[in-house]
Amino acid sequence: MKDRVFTGEDVPEALAVAAASLGLPEAELRYVVLDAGSAGGRGLQPTKARVAVMLENTAPPAAVPPTPPTDARAGIRTMVRSVAEAAGVDVWAEISEEEERVVVHLRGPDHAFFFGREGRGDVLRATEHLLQRMYGAEFLPRPLRAECDGFQERRDAALGDEARALADAVREDGQPRTTEPLNAYERRVVHVALTDEAGVTTYSVGEGAARRVTVAPAGTAPAADAGSDDERAG
Repeated sequence: MKDRVFTGEDVPEALAVAAASLGLPEAELRYVVLDAGSAGGRGLQPTKARVAVMLENTAPPAAVPPTPPTDARAGIRTMVRSVAEAAGVDVWAEISEEEERVVVHLRGPDHAFFFGREGRGDVLRATEHLLQRMYGAEFLPRPLRAECDGFQERRDAALGDEARALADAVREDGQPRTTEPLNAYERRVVHVALTDEAGVTTYSVGEGAARRVTVAPAGTAPAADAGSDDERAG
């Protein structure tokens, strides 16, 4: 087993760098915080956060992302190139500015790297999270988004189909069904897909990365661990 060290402005950013570089969802990382980082002050210099990620197989040291250039667009391209070099893949970033958003298009012969091992886009989401943290403020009020070969549209369509199949099953036997763990965006896609479906209701259950959507017969009270359900449609 060998450790690889990643840095960021704080621990979440260091973990996002690690997830994007290794092609793994953050939830699967085994890590130790070496330095939580500090903002400095009172004569002390600010320090970067450092995490050591434990890996089963020996791998070359990860490339440390360079200091971001002043221009956010150049910084985005540099960051994606740094992640690609650390992961050993051939991808790059092209940026388009639209009226409603700024889109980072991830292209190249190895673009499937961003889909992740399960094809759910975990690496794409980790990369988007990292880019938003580092450069999102430069484009406000427009959001910064990352896209790769129409992945999000296909993922949304697949989630909608899965949600409607669950609704059909619930209507058939009256038994609630629960999705696999989904992030907040994906949970909302499921809620929206079933908004106008007769005979069923939806609510989220669980905590953190294990949070899921339950599809239940209409009129069913949410489970005790449903908690806040702000992403629910309607």
